[in-house]
Amino acid sequence: MTDERQRLFLIDGHALVYRAFFAMARRPLTTSRGENTSAAWGIANFLIRLFREHQPHRIAWIFDKGDSFRHEMFPAYKATREKLDAAQQEDFDRSMERTAELLRAWRVPVVTVEGYEADDVIGTLASQATRAGVETVVVSGDKDFYQLINEDVTLLNPGRRGPAAVDEEWVDESNASERLGVPPNRVVDFLALVGDSSDNVPGVPGVGAKTARQLLTQFGDLDAVLGQASDVPSRKVREALLGHADTARLSRELVTIRRDVPVSLDLDALTVQPPDQDALLRLLAELEFHTLVPQVASGGAPAESPPVTVVQDVAELERAVAAARSSGRVTLAVEGTQSDPISADLVGIAMAVSPEQVWYFPLGHEREPELLMAEVPWCNLPPLGDTSVGPLVELLEDARVSKLGYDLKHSWLILRGAGAELGGATYDVLLASFVLDPGRRSHALGALALERLGQPAPADGANRGRARNTTPPAQRTPADAGARLGEACRLAFQLADGFESELVTYGLGGLLNDLEVPLIEVLVDMEWRGIAINPEWFARLARELAAELRDLEGRIHEAAGVEFNVNSTAQLRHVLFEKLMLPVVKRTKTGPSTDADVLDQLATQGHEVPQLILQYRELAKLKSTYVDVLPARVNKRTGRIHTRFNQAGAATGRVSSSDPNLQNIPIRTARGEEIRRGFVAAPGCSFIVADYSQIELRLLAHLSGDPGFVDAFSRGGDIHRQTASVVFGVESENVTAEMRARAKTINFATIYGQGPYALARQLGIAQDEARQFIREYFERFAGVRAWLDRTVADARANGYVETILGRRRYIPELRDQSHSVRSFGERTATNSPLQGSAADIIKLAMIRIHRTLKERQLAAWLLLQVHDELVLEAEQSAVDMTRSVVQNQMESVTQLRVPLVVNVGVATSWLEAKA
Repeated sequence: MTDERQRLFLIDGHALVYRAFFAMARRPLTTSRGENTSAAWGIANFLIRLFREHQPHRIAWIFDKGDSFRHEMFPAYKATREKLDAAQQEDFDRSMERTAELLRAWRVPVVTVEGYEADDVIGTLASQATRAGVETVVVSGDKDFYQLINEDVTLLNPGRRGPAAVDEEWVDESNASERLGVPPNRVVDFLALVGDSSDNVPGVPGVGAKTARQLLTQFGDLDAVLGQASDVPSRKVREALLGHADTARLSRELVTIRRDVPVSLDLDALTVQPPDQDALLRLLAELEFHTLVPQVASGGAPAESPPVTVVQDVAELERAVAAARSSGRVTLAVEGTQSDPISADLVGIAMAVSPEQVWYFPLGHEREPELLMAEVPWCNLPPLGDTSVGPLVELLEDARVSKLGYDLKHSWLILRGAGAELGGATYDVLLASFVLDPGRRSHALGALALERLGQPAPADGANRGRARNTTPPAQRTPADAGARLGEACRLAFQLADGFESELVTYGLGGLLNDLEVPLIEVLVDMEWRGIAINPEWFARLARELAAELRDLEGRIHEAAGVEFNVNSTAQLRHVLFEKLMLPVVKRTKTGPSTDADVLDQLATQGHEVPQLILQYRELAKLKSTYVDVLPARVNKRTGRIHTRFNQAGAATGRVSSSDPNLQNIPIRTARGEEIRRGFVAAPGCSFIVADYSQIELRLLAHLSGDPGFVDAFSRGGDIHRQTASVVFGVESENVTAEMRARAKTINFATIYGQGPYALARQLGIAQDEARQFIREYFERFAGVRAWLDRTVADARANGYVETILGRRRYIPELRDQSHSVRSFGERTATNSPLQGSAADIIKLAMIRIHRTLKERQLAAWLLLQVHDELVLEAEQSAVDMTRSVVQNQMESVTQLRVPLVVNVGVATSWLEAKA
């Protein structure tokens, strides 16, 4: 055996390209020119990691070439592989070309043999390497390669990166049995029995993994199993083996990796060479992999981060502040004692003027008891309220020094609690990522750093809530906390540089700078202010709901004729479908479904138990989600509830609410309304609730320009009555309640892209009637139909849709092979410009209202944003002026083809103000 540094790495190249291409198929990475670079990105990152972490001495990249003998032996071989449409095939072919260019630039030898798959070439080279005394590492995630593992051949499964990262795995003789449950010398026999769906290897029908392992354990190899098939106790398995022995032997031939391919191992030719640095850097620039350039320039090794300077005295603090002021731009990361910024105490602040110059200001560290006697540097600066740290506070509050960071809202709230405001917040990496791609699975700092920089993020600090550390933040040493928080600053610096060029390229800089960043201060003030509830009201409501639930439970038992646990899905299923013999609407893996949709259909058919169960579930959810929870969320210090507003929470651009969610309180039921009644204004104050009237329908009129729709809104009055008048061809005063209800339903069905089936269910009519109704609607409003069609066509061509402020939403589902997925994409394409534009408008209104209230020094505050509704609180002396400001700003925030209309109410409870 040679020194492990002389190992030969054999890479299953085609499989890696295939996997990298499809890993991002739903949301492909593209250049500004539109080239799909998903596979190239995956391969480039893989090579960087391979050379950095494993430093191979010899390497070969093996591709398939032509059809193999397996296709001749079994024409259906690999027939189940995912088929590519013309556009995907073009992208994949280009990906293979780009991979070849990367391999040439990295000077990685490529080996192919006509008529053989990569598996067989790898098997042959590995066998020759073993005879030459060279250890081999096969790089692949394919289970077929487990048959090659021995003391000289190891398998490296490269894992995958990104938000759903999976660590790489080394497999040798010690753990080779863990994946399939059989040792390497039985892998071929095992796969011959169970087959392989990914390659369409048939195996023996009815023989699964557990059975195959039992057979091989009992009898030996495949030949022994087939030879003694008549002795197998299970009739089903016995007949399968006897009837499909030839299929099993064929499958063995298909899964056996050949070791006799006509190829010769040339170890010298496979010795790693330095990359062609100029060609590689040019190629990475062409592919727009800008974040990979520093890693490649340093030979694939990430540059070690310079140490963070832990500021230990006032003199050092003043020098750091002076350097920050001279730069005019700093990156911040703030650590609190807990994840809730309203309740957190300040632990420390990291500040950087470049990735190389980072300081950490320890302000709230506590030495753990066991470290009291240890010689560990542990020195806090005075708190922010102390005059000696005044220069730092002045810097934080100085709007002339730009502040950059990740999730500045969180940092701002912690600083405010410590007595300092954040001035000059100009750039947020979290929001930049969101603006560039609001549909991303994750905008977490760790995911962004790993994907775009190839670097892991710090375990905590600015990565709050996404990783856990057993040591509380305040009990970490300043050096440890500084290293973690300082690294968050560095990553934010590097990510901002990469994002900035993309924001310019895609014309999204204005959306970030003029809308999302100014909104940070608005949301900080809203979260800080919070909202009050009446605890006595909620206590009474809890008692009433508990009594109603007990009553409903009794009525359910009486209607069912048996007592059972109404919260048990299994028991409810038994009662509905076995005892009461109700029709099964749909099934799950565990039996007939009892979800809300099923219960609603059964209730519509007149069945009493499903009707009562729906009522029970609704009340139980209200109680458990809101009535019991909200009083417990009252902050002990402020006496108010402080929800969190998430700017990067919804792909449409809407602000979402969490911890607790105050946007989903039901309003269409009496009990839901009672919850809103429990939200009350502070003593001496009133709520002002302002709600855009049918803003998405108004946006539909504006974007489509349909004359009938525009005219209906321009004439004012009841839009649904106006729509019914047009659709049914009657005068407005002759529109019946049923006509208006149908017009209202289809108005909103148009926004959400609902078809005849959904509309028929909502209106309680036949699908043919619903289809005719939709046809007549679009005949009357042809401009709406044209806009919907045009929007889908443009989205399919461009890959995205835009709001009126240019916010993009990418819709890869439009290219999916599944009809249902494409249909979802079409609905998303037509709905997103409406919902997204509504989100843009209300965000802009919030910024202007917030600014005007401050300029006029009105004793009024924004509290909540709930979809198209704003809730404010104002002292009585400021109510009239605030109401006027809110209505004027919301209605004049932008100019549409139709007027924006806002309904405003004033009262001391949320419900009464809304009414």
